[in-house]
Amino acid sequence: MVKINNNPSNNIAKLYQTQQIRTDNKEIKSGSDPVESDNLQLSEQARQIHELIKETRDLPEVREEKIARIREQISNNTYNISPSQVAAKMLAGEDD
Repeated sequence: MVKINNNPSNNIAKLYQTQQIRTDNKEIKSGSDPVESDNLQLSEQARQIHELIKETRDLPEVREEKIARIREQISNNTYNISPSQVAAKMLAGEDD
């Protein structure tokens, strides 16, 4: 009969203890150092883009004055648009 002294569960416990000691040491070391904070610096172009985004949020979704002008042109039969312009807008919309 062969006796095996190497118990796998005992090895796992030792491994866990070793890892726990390493983790505890890191916590002690990190606790003594001052905390570093993250820092973000935006380029001038990024700042401009951010400002433009904020400005566009304030714009209304519907441009009432443009709609009123087009409605008036339609009612007066003065609204003219070429079929090629309609086709170009329709094709451009497919890319979105």
